[in-house]
Amino acid sequence: MLWSKYKGEFGKLVDPIVKPIAGSRISPNSLTLICLALCLLVCAWFAYTKHVLPFCIAITIVGCLDGLDGLVARASGRVTKFGAYLDAICDRYFDIVVLLTVAYVTGYWILSLIAMSGALLVSYAKARAAIEVPVSNHEWPDLMERGERNFAFIIGLAASSLISWKPLGRDIFWWTLLALCILVHATAIQRAFRARRFIEERS
Repeated sequence: MLWSKYKGEFGKLVDPIVKPIAGSRISPNSLTLICLALCLLVCAWFAYTKHVLPFCIAITIVGCLDGLDGLVARASGRVTKFGAYLDAICDRYFDIVVLLTVAYVTGYWILSLIAMSGALLVSYAKARAAIEVPVSNHEWPDLMERGERNFAFIIGLAASSLISWKPLGRDIFWWTLLALCILVHATAIQRAFRARRFIEERS
């Protein structure tokens, strides 16, 4: 919800980076694939070293770069339907790889898989509704969108390495994952109700 609200501000902030890329030979689709490759490299490094804070910093940078492809496409006049499709697919791979890598390092497999299933359902709920009736991305101001999920995930992971506080014997990241599990599935249900309304009104 917050990411949707401030997405335009992010675009203004990174505009000095977007313009040179838009004027280069790098296509938006290439940028999408480059960011996914960087994500894989950072996650492989994290799985090997298990250094939490450098990982949080690196994957945040890659995540910000991942948000540039659409901006570059619009700035260079190279917006395509396949580009949007490719970006959505790569975003899902990005999220899955990060979650599985962190689960491998922390050992929190069950919570990570529950959170991942919720995140995928949130995405699918909108995509499936769009098959039935016309919908707009601006009509889904939901509780935990991708930006909010990723922000909470990284902050919780970083905090757990900096703060030794363990309520009920569980570190901060465990509690972060638990909260994400609840909130992302609540968001999926929220989207299901919204999809039902859209389908009933527009069919």
